[in-house]
Amino acid sequence: MSPVSLTPSGAIFRIARRGPIVPVHVFYGPDTFSLREALDALRRQLDSDGSLWANTVVLDGARLRPQELLEACQAAPFLGQHRLVVVRGLLGRFQGEGRRRAQALGPWQSLADALAQMPPSTHLVLVEEGPLEASNPLLSLLRPHAQVREFPPVTGDDLTRWLARRCRALGLRLSDRAAKLLLQLLGNDLWALASELEKLAAYADGQMVREADVRLLVTPAREASVFDLTAAVAEGRPRDALRLLRGLLSQGEEPLGLLALLHRQYRRLLLARWLSERGAGEGEAARELGVPPWAARRTLVQARRLPLPRLRAAYRRLLETDAAIKRGRLTPEVALEALVYDLASLGAA
Repeated sequence: MSPVSLTPSGAIFRIARRGPIVPVHVFYGPDTFSLREALDALRRQLDSDGSLWANTVVLDGARLRPQELLEACQAAPFLGQHRLVVVRGLLGRFQGEGRRRAQALGPWQSLADALAQMPPSTHLVLVEEGPLEASNPLLSLLRPHAQVREFPPVTGDDLTRWLARRCRALGLRLSDRAAKLLLQLLGNDLWALASELEKLAAYADGQMVREADVRLLVTPAREASVFDLTAAVAEGRPRDALRLLRGLLSQGEEPLGLLALLHRQYRRLLLARWLSERGAGEGEAARELGVPPWAARRTLVQARRLPLPRLRAAYRRLLETDAAIKRGRLTPEVALEALVYDLASLGAA
């Protein structure tokens, strides 16, 4: 393998183009449910020998340096065929920089050259859970060398077909009125829909699910409470936010479930900010966000209040909390309270 040359400009990816480009994937878009499913499918495809768990590395793109990515990708798999490197949030660093591509990319300018030299056992996946501009310079750089998949919001007939496929996979039979009500309650939130469909399938045990069953088992009340919590956080009201959080926990809500809902709401805020900058109205925002018009209106107001750097900082803080819980550094309750306080402080800044 040719050595990496460090240039005065700091570009570490100055390598001659030789050999085949290794498998590189770019997954991006606001439909994070389908994105995660695609990533899981790729993992299953690569894990034919059961060793991928020991050969997977996940990197935080918000802080990643080129040399760190290069080292992760050049490493050989341990007792296995494949190595999977997942980078989250790197593409988002280059939003709004399309007209200054070379300057914006800096040391990342020669990334495509380095990809030609990585071992064929490495599979690199760049993940961005949100929209990307067509002019994003890193996306433009990688597009000729990568399998790029966009995951836009699932709406209209596509949403109806998604619901039908999910029901078939679960062996669940929904009446037309039940399906319509379910979509009215949850919109195009595939995470919530998937969860409620599993609950309905367990309840029905092969029987037809009627509209009355959906009214009994599916309620948007928790969504409204979490929306109030995220509103208090986004508006910089830490006392109210902590009071709402403790109230939800006392009602039996799971901390990890609340973390997931906060995560989803901040993804919506990022998307709402992007829609607002495009001049989208409330109707378009409601369709893209997959929420009722009143919720879209309130989300747009919150998103306009928060500068994009603060939204991105909040999103990074959510990812850090998730990692801290999974690694056992903090209990879920303590981590969630600290997160809510920090996010409210960002909202008040």
